Amino acid sequence: MDMRRRTFLEKQDGSVILETALMIAVLLMLTFGMVDFGRVMYASNSLVSAAREGARAGAVQSPVDAAAIKAIAESRFNSFTFGGDNLKDADVAVTDNSGSSPPSVKVVITYSFKWITPMARLMGWTSGASFASTLHASAEYRYEQ
Repeated sequence: MDMRRRTFLEKQDGSVILETALMIAVLLMLTFGMVDFGRVMYASNSLVSAAREGARAGAVQSPVDAAAIKAIAESRFNSFTFGGDNLKDADVAVTDNSGSSPPSVKVVITYSFKWITPMARLMGWTSGASFASTLHASAEYRYEQ
């Protein structure tokens, strides 16, 4: 009986392949999760920058031109093409708060970010099979006139 137990413990023919397969799966999920997280951070930072540039342009204009502010914000964000749509598919809202105290202009951008990997759904950041999350960015600047 002792001899059979030793023989069973010494045979490990398929264990290396199995361990490698399990570790490669985990390693690939972590790698692609980091790539997706980097993409969402880049998109989020680009959205904030586009909203700031649009609000800044509106703060120095004497009559607020919402179409011009939207075009400025879109031109800033159009450089983002790494697996996603450009800002023309996003919702850019310009609010002229000239009647408030202090008078200001506010730009709010809503963007549907598409994930590459299912990591976001596994983490509960998305719902359904769309693999999309909504990113928001806003900036408000006082008028400078």
